[in-house]
Amino acid sequence: MKLFTRLAAVALTATILSAPAGPAAAAGSAADQRVPACSVVWFDLGDTLIDTSDRDHLRYMPGALRYLRQLHHTGVPVGIITNVPPSWGTTDAERAAATMKYISASWSEAEPFVWEYFGDRILTPRGTEEYKPAPVLFQRGVEKSGGCRAVFEGENPDEVTAASAAGMRGYQIGRRDQPAYLPLYRVLLPFLDQ
Repeated sequence: MKLFTRLAAVALTATILSAPAGPAAAAGSAADQRVPACSVVWFDLGDTLIDTSDRDHLRYMPGALRYLRQLHHTGVPVGIITNVPPSWGTTDAERAAATMKYISASWSEAEPFVWEYFGDRILTPRGTEEYKPAPVLFQRGVEKSGGCRAVFEGENPDEVTAASAAGMRGYQIGRRDQPAYLPLYRVLLPFLDQ
């Protein structure tokens, strides 16, 4: 049965990727209006994409770069929702730039972190009261997903629960009983989660 589900997911991927995404898809059937044909995948940063166990030698978490490349090459937008000191800037862009500088200073991989995949989708707290698992950053992620289904992947169960409560599809990484990251077919075919 699992093989059939995966084969069906692969077969339907081309149809979904060629369908109108986001608000344009809303003119379709009632089923189309319940589940958007597009997804935006948001990530926590530390210990989800970046291994912070040695803060002087930061590197990708196992499988993170491969997964990000899969999402990128499939056309799935990705974003980051991360707790950084609000004092690192007055805007998300300034705090994102400070985060990139901080990580670059201790990066130990041969290839740099793929910041270009995220564009302006890096959300940071404007004040300490917005630190995850507070709902504010997750709500901003849903709004910034432009009508597409918002997915949040992180290692902290409290943050995953808060993301789900804010309207995202939460996925806890690092659990032994499931894949490291949300399987790509479940990102592309969100109705399989229903």
